[in-house]
This record gives sequence, C-alpha cells and structure tokens, in this order.
Amino acid sequence: MKTDFSAVGIPNFWLQLRHAAGSFASFFAGCASTVYKGLANLVTNLQIGRMESVLRRMSDEELAQIGITRSGIKRHAKFLVSYEYDGL
Repeated sequence: MKTDFSAVGIPNFWLQLRHAAGSFASFFAGCASTVYKGLANLVTNLQIGRMESVLRRMSDEELAQIGITRSGIKRHAKFLVSYEYDGL
C-alpha cells in the first residue's frame, strides 16, 4: 500500500511547527524571567539579612551615632540595601 503524501499537508506542518516553536520560546522566556526575578529577590533578601545582622551587633551608642534605634534596624537595613545612588 502506498502512502499519499499529498494528504499529510507538509506546508501546514511547517506553519504549525513554527507556531509551536514560537509558543515554546515565549513560555521559556517567561520561565527564565520568573527564575531571574526570584533569584534577584533571594539575593536582595540575603543582603538585607546580613545588613540587619551587622546592625544588631552594634551597641546602642553606635546606633545612636548613625541615627537609628533598635526598633528601626529592619527598616534601615532595607533602605541601605535598596538605596540607589544616581551620581552627582
């Protein structure tokens, strides 16, 4: 029995394959973006935690010299890590 290749629809197959590849690329880019944002947030949270640790080890006198209290350590640590200097 011979196969009728005209029924396969080769041109249509390539269009579908191209569409599927575009969909896969879009899905992959979305996943990569999500992973990147998650890792960026993880790194930021680690930096904030380290900054809090450093500030908590300081004495009350040292904290007073830089103008913060023990209750403001978390807020100040977030500020220090997230502050973006825009130049002079």
